[in-house]
Amino acid sequence: MQPQDYKEKEQMLIKGLSRFESLVISFSGGVDSSYLLFMACQILGSQNVIAVTADAPFFSRYETQYIEPIIKNLKVNHIYFDHQAMSCDIFIQNPPDRCYHCKKMIFKSIRQIAIKNNIKRIAQGSNLDDLKKYRPGLKAVKEFSIESPLVEARLSKHEIRLLAQKHELINWNQPEMACLVTRIPYKETISPKKLLMIDSAETFINQIGFPGSRVRFIDGTAKIEIIKDQLASFFQGQYEDKIIRQLKKIGFKSVIIDPNGYQSGFDDDLYMTNA
Repeated sequence: MQPQDYKEKEQMLIKGLSRFESLVISFSGGVDSSYLLFMACQILGSQNVIAVTADAPFFSRYETQYIEPIIKNLKVNHIYFDHQAMSCDIFIQNPPDRCYHCKKMIFKSIRQIAIKNNIKRIAQGSNLDDLKKYRPGLKAVKEFSIESPLVEARLSKHEIRLLAQKHELINWNQPEMACLVTRIPYKETISPKKLLMIDSAETFINQIGFPGSRVRFIDGTAKIEIIKDQLASFFQGQYEDKIIRQLKKIGFKSVIIDPNGYQSGFDDDLYMTNA
């Protein structure tokens, strides 16, 4: 990649966004949707953009912590809605295409919000790298005719980070955080208790200095994956006993530390397909 490529792609994004008069954006608080929201507000004006966020127990507190500061900074209209996936049997059963059913419910709710506010187009923050991964939710993107401006501009995750940093977005270097359900193997039932245990465990590990780590819930056992470039610091600091004690208090039967760690950018859903 040439140094200026990502800046040229941002110009493509600006051109793409300029064709809209107004836009509803599916906003999770992650770097991709944050950058998209920022650019839409710059190009269309904050008064012509609505950010919409689904509220559900499977969204990590680590990711959602950036939602309110970003909304406040952009002065954009923001709407939360209760995501009802946990009342949907097929979601709870956790099939391999679970993400499709989840996204379908999200976009159905967002479309109703868009109609109510007389806005014709909805956009979401998938990037070019997502097309190379197992993303059943992209089927719902197509079915609901949701715009994907970052994909259209050919922007990768790395390029989005560079641009988010250039624009001084507070979460530009935030590790990727797939939803908490991806920590549970396919076909293993999803429950609020499991999600709370996972979220509490990951929040604790984040707070002691290892953001972006994963806690897999496998038959009541916590399988901990520290991001690879943090592994040396983790083992040198002798954090194992502290983490094991805390996770057992949370409710895990046993705790395993994966010596191979977690590869940033890895496809969580594909991992759980083979778990």
